Amino acid sequence: MAGGFCWWGWHLLGEGARLEPGVVLPLAVLGLGGVLLRERNLGPHLGVSVSSVVLAAAVALVGPVGAALVGMFAYLCDVRQQRLRTRLFNAAMAAAIGAVGGVVYLLLADGLATDVELDRPLLDAGLPLAVAHGAMTLLNAVSIGLMANAVRGSHVLTVAGEALRTLGWGTLTHLVVGFLFVVLWVGPDLGALSALFVLGPLVVAHWSIGREALARREHQETVTTFVAALEEADPVSVGHSARVADLADRMAGILDLGGQQAEDLRYAALLHDIGLVAVRPELPTDVEPDDIAYLSAISGHPEAGVAVLKGMDFLTGALPAIAHHHERFDGRGYPAGLEGETIPLAARIIAVADAYDALTTDGAGTPVPREEALAEIRSRAGTQFDPQVVDALAEVLSRAGAQPVVEEAAADPHAPEQVRAAGPDARAARPRWDHDHPSVSDTFAEWQPDPGVRVP
Repeated sequence: MAGGFCWWGWHLLGEGARLEPGVVLPLAVLGLGGVLLRERNLGPHLGVSVSSVVLAAAVALVGPVGAALVGMFAYLCDVRQQRLRTRLFNAAMAAAIGAVGGVVYLLLADGLATDVELDRPLLDAGLPLAVAHGAMTLLNAVSIGLMANAVRGSHVLTVAGEALRTLGWGTLTHLVVGFLFVVLWVGPDLGALSALFVLGPLVVAHWSIGREALARREHQETVTTFVAALEEADPVSVGHSARVADLADRMAGILDLGGQQAEDLRYAALLHDIGLVAVRPELPTDVEPDDIAYLSAISGHPEAGVAVLKGMDFLTGALPAIAHHHERFDGRGYPAGLEGETIPLAARIIAVADAYDALTTDGAGTPVPREEALAEIRSRAGTQFDPQVVDALAEVLSRAGAQPVVEEAAADPHAPEQVRAAGPDARAARPRWDHDHPSVSDTFAEWQPDPGVRVP
């Protein structure tokens, strides 16, 4: 494919067919630099692929043959360890994408950007480059689909569509930066020096986003470790934190929580019960839910969780929700007896998600259908729960339709296995009820009606 389009592009150039080493070589070096700078698993971001920008600019500056050489050189000289067939495939695809983009550009433009006057940069170079870049992006997605089909038998169009969605707005960013690169290269006649003004800031952004992504991965690993420690201490709770976090995420969208607030909520939902690891030695077993010793000990787990996590900067915004996820809207909860909207919104969301999961999964009781669980939670709107958050739960359930909202613990293949691994007394070594069950909250409220006062 690359060879065919290079031949076509070479004939389109006619008498102007040539390769300028002073243009091709700097672009090839910049393309290689972009490939080496690339980092995996950065998550959603805009415009961090230097190699994509260089290849986009190359189709306008050096045409199909030059762009093919730039793409092929960058991936052939990639020093990272990889299989030979992977290296050759990447190099061939980069060459083909560059060649196709170059031909499309020449079909719409009067010639290479280095050979014509860009009196109207947007029309003379911008529009042809936009169409060429669109063709390049489409070819890239289809190629990924074809490879997935060859290796795993996946549906080509399905994989290609997913690839396009993954690229998202980033591909538009590559186009815009590539166009600016071309204009600066040709207009003020800066040549390769234009990379300092266009690619320099892009490299800095790439580095910054890469560091941020690395920090996020480390944060996620830390949270995962804490959750694993909690589930190791109480195998019956396996999956509970993840289910509560998933449901809290969905309610957050309905309640217009986004950005940092949504991230803090997710961390808090995943870690809301981490304090149980600290207070578990104090919890009596084989007692009734109104046992004062049990109620007193269990009411200390939110503050214990805050003590465990305090000092981790990335969790600072999650601590208030962890501390107050067992407060009640009527002020009869713990540990501080907060009331109404003085309770952090994230804590009010987790309280509802926590209770719903306790009602619908096999934690330490008999699970009930979702309709019955919702009715139970609705009956507590204004007393135990924030009515607005209860409405958000109802909206989540209505949107989910017949599909499960969260993975039920009873259906989780890992939970029973971990319980068996912990020994036959795994369930007997804990109370016969779930402390998140609304009835236990009522028992606590009746035992200690005065807000903010807890028996030591």
